[in-house]
Amino acid sequence: MASMNEPASNTASSHTQQSQAEARATSSMPDINQLSLGHNPDIFTIICCNDIFQLALDHSTIKVLLRVCKRVRFLLSSKLPRFHSWCQSIELLNPDGQLRIGLSPSDKIAISLHCDDQDTADRSWLEAQADQGNAAASYLLARILRADLDKQLSVRTEHQAIKQQIFQHLKKAAADNNHAMAQFHLTECYRNGTGVSQDHTKVVQLYRSLAEREMPQAQVALGGCYESGKGVHQDFDTAIEWYTKAANQGSEDGRLHIVFLRGWLSFIGHDVEQSDVDAFNHWQEVSNQSTNPVLKPIAAHMVGWMHYLGRGTMRDEQRGITIIRENRSAEFKLGEDESLAALLIDIKSKSPIACKFFNLCHLGSEHDWLCRHLMAVCLFYGFGTTKDWKNAASNFEQLAIEGRSDSQLWIGVCYYWGREISDYRKNSFEWFSKSADQGNSYGQWRVGWCYYDGRGVAEDLAKAVKWYHKSAKQGNRYGQYDLGDCYQNGYGVPKNIDKAVFWYRKSAEQGFDLAINNLKKLGKRGGPDPQGPSKCQIQ
Repeated sequence: MASMNEPASNTASSHTQQSQAEARATSSMPDINQLSLGHNPDIFTIICCNDIFQLALDHSTIKVLLRVCKRVRFLLSSKLPRFHSWCQSIELLNPDGQLRIGLSPSDKIAISLHCDDQDTADRSWLEAQADQGNAAASYLLARILRADLDKQLSVRTEHQAIKQQIFQHLKKAAADNNHAMAQFHLTECYRNGTGVSQDHTKVVQLYRSLAEREMPQAQVALGGCYESGKGVHQDFDTAIEWYTKAANQGSEDGRLHIVFLRGWLSFIGHDVEQSDVDAFNHWQEVSNQSTNPVLKPIAAHMVGWMHYLGRGTMRDEQRGITIIRENRSAEFKLGEDESLAALLIDIKSKSPIACKFFNLCHLGSEHDWLCRHLMAVCLFYGFGTTKDWKNAASNFEQLAIEGRSDSQLWIGVCYYWGREISDYRKNSFEWFSKSADQGNSYGQWRVGWCYYDGRGVAEDLAKAVKWYHKSAKQGNRYGQYDLGDCYQNGYGVPKNIDKAVFWYRKSAEQGFDLAINNLKKLGKRGGPDPQGPSKCQIQ
């Protein structure tokens, strides 16, 4: 217990603070003989009830106290409520009152000991503690700055400077060998290039050090390194071994990483028997049970495709489309517009989720046509990889020649926008027609779209209506919208507002903003309320 008797240089920083602490100790220390601790007053009780002793504690000693005598945890820092109020004032609490930034009990205590009455938005006291070597304060500052970046609370020109501050704060906190979470997040900086150059070899080294100390998060992260082959030779068996170590400690994230990876390996038949059923069941489990921000949306996207194509489960195109549409988010931007309808939208991204999705699709591209198709979609948009229209078009065309209707739609789009190609619009119409002839509702919509505007074929509004109707009857919200537009304006059919409203409402029920807006203009209502501005325009 020698460390408890030695004043820590990072806590009692001035004679004034010490005098104030002594005065408070006399007035605020409870009658320890009245405490129901189940034993006589001892050194732990004295420390927990006395500000002078508490200010002399370093972070490691607090952690030791918490482990040795858990019964005194609720006494160790009377300032915890004040710290909690400060966190609330700078919006660090969830609606349930819990901290959005994970802090251990020892972190909270080590910081709260120095939390006096502060200006509600002032971080200067926390910054002062970080400068004095308080590992918990440095860690919290780094996490607050990260949260600010995630919420875009700073202007973009300041981002790099803030990232460097995050790295430096974590580096200071990680110098305390007992602060494993600081070391873990510091490793993430090296992995993502946050305030420092990316170094995947160092990432593996740091994750391994934490994983061997039985930290489940690091075991999962190290498994991810082996899965992706970044900083280490790709080895799925070793990845599963590390995921299993985490799962054996009760990590649900570790268990679901195993399930997710086995879904991909089953889908492409990598060292296991190929099985659409197993792949679907694995992805369904991850989609339903995971809270991982990377695994869950990728698994849900693949579940949507499996329903859409009838692979591993009963075919239900509309259910698959709905899942893909509703799974879209700011982090995972592949929804119906981007993945199925092939609209020209800028979703270029090098985010971890985008890169993981592309890498998985690339892994399976030589084994399964859908992986190759989705890899080409990523290449088209620059989603998780460098944008490469030529390579994307080459893959789409080969799959289209094999008769894949979704790829036929996509190569039609590539030809349409590839203006340097001779007769590009004629070629795009031909590929749209091949897709439409196989019953692809998006291909049917595109054929109607070509007839409507005379793109690659002579303008023919009656034929446009015919193909829009085929698409609309299959539940395609784009075909339903354009068919409604034809009835509203009398394009290719007699003008009929009732029929226009009928088809607009069908499209609006699937959340299509343009249809919802047209219903409003017509004084009608239908479908869900629009969620902000339209996500896309017909391209």
